[in-house]
Parts: sequence; C-alpha cells; structure tokens
Amino acid sequence: MMPYKNFLISLFFLASCSNEVSDNQQNLSELMQPNQNYFISQYECTLSQNNNLNDLEQYIPKLSQLLKNHSFEYQLDFYFSDSQDDEIKNFIINVKNKESIDQENLSLFINSENNIFQCLQKNNNLVATTLISKLDQQDDIFYLEILDCEFGPDSNFGTFKVASDYFYNLLNEYSISYKADFLNSDSSSRNFYWHNFFNSSIDRDNFYASWIDSEDSIEIKDLFSEQSECFSSNSYIGYKVF
Repeated sequence: MMPYKNFLISLFFLASCSNEVSDNQQNLSELMQPNQNYFISQYECTLSQNNNLNDLEQYIPKLSQLLKNHSFEYQLDFYFSDSQDDEIKNFIINVKNKESIDQENLSLFINSENNIFQCLQKNNNLVATTLISKLDQQDDIFYLEILDCEFGPDSNFGTFKVASDYFYNLLNEYSISYKADFLNSDSSSRNFYWHNFFNSSIDRDNFYASWIDSEDSIEIKDLFSEQSECFSSNSYIGYKVF
C-alpha cells in the first residue's frame, strides 16, 4: 500500500504547485473530467395545507400508473428527511435519467396533475458520476446523505478523483455496503454535491461503526479536507416511486 500512497502524495503535491507550471505544461489533473453516468434533476416539494403523508402515500400508486400510461422514461425517487417528526410536510423529488431530462415533460406530472403537493425546482440536469460502488444493487427503499460542497482553490475534479480512488481502495478492507455519487452542473463549476447511499439503516450504522473511527477514516478525512469544503449535510430515506 505504501508505494501507492506515496504516488498519491506526489500527485497532491504536484496539484498544489500547479501555479508554477508553465502554460504549455497544463496540469494533468485539470484534464480529468467526470464520466457522466446519468443526469439528475431535483424538486423541493411541500404538501398542501389540508394534506398529509397518508394522502401522499395514497396518491403515489396513481402517480406511478399515470407515468406508466404516458410511457414516462425517467426514474422517480422521493426523499424524506429522516430527522422529521410524524408530521412530514416537505420532501424532495429526485429525477434520474441516462440522457438529458426534459423539464416540460416533468412539470406535467409534478405540479399539473395533482393537488396534493407543489414543488419548486432545486437544480436541473446535474451531471452525476458514481465514484464508489460497493452495492450489488440499490434497493427500492434506501438511505442517503447529501453534502453540498466546493473545491478548494488549488483543487479540481482530477485531484478529488485521486482521493476518492484511494478511499475506494481502503474500503476494500472493510465489509461495507455503500455507494457514493459526485454531482455538479458542469465541468467548470467549483460547487458539487456528494451523495452517500446505503440500502438500510443497518448498513449505514455498520459503515459508521466499522469505518468512521478507524485510522484510515481519519486519513481520508484529512485528504478530502485538503480538496474541498462542505457547507451542509442532510440525511434522507429514499423511496423509488417509478
């Protein structure tokens, strides 16, 4: 592991010294771009004043049938904060597709076809890349954490990808079921989202119990802290609706 670790340290050193490289010797890390796996659009939604979670649960099968009747091609997930009490009023609709998402097509189903809830678009056609995958298959009910982050002044996707690859290799030494996605609006944006996925609360708790307090975890935390800063973190329970 040590030669690989030394190689990583060298890459991070070279990235931090990129200002000293001539214009004709462009930093290789800047040439590395995310491999687009799929597109994501999200809506922040609120239940109408006279409706509750039971109304939404009864509406979801109708929504699924409506989408099926219109040959809807996108995957629809509902995210509910796992810190809310029984009176859930707010949630996120996550829309996923391998190709660019048509917003007009979406609005028909999200706001025009129901009086249960209303939504405002949070983001549109984020480019999503799976950087770490230790899940054989993602279940229809899952747990996730969303971090809102920004690259440091001397960092970019290339240097961040090196850190995430090192993270992935360290995770191979642990019995953990886990997936991580990197999302941003375009390759030039310094802001990005980091999504952690678990198939169950048990998988999530095992991850924290097995990994968080380990020496490897402290090392990875330091590496990621050098690369980026995260401003918020929110946890959700996700449900695949369609």
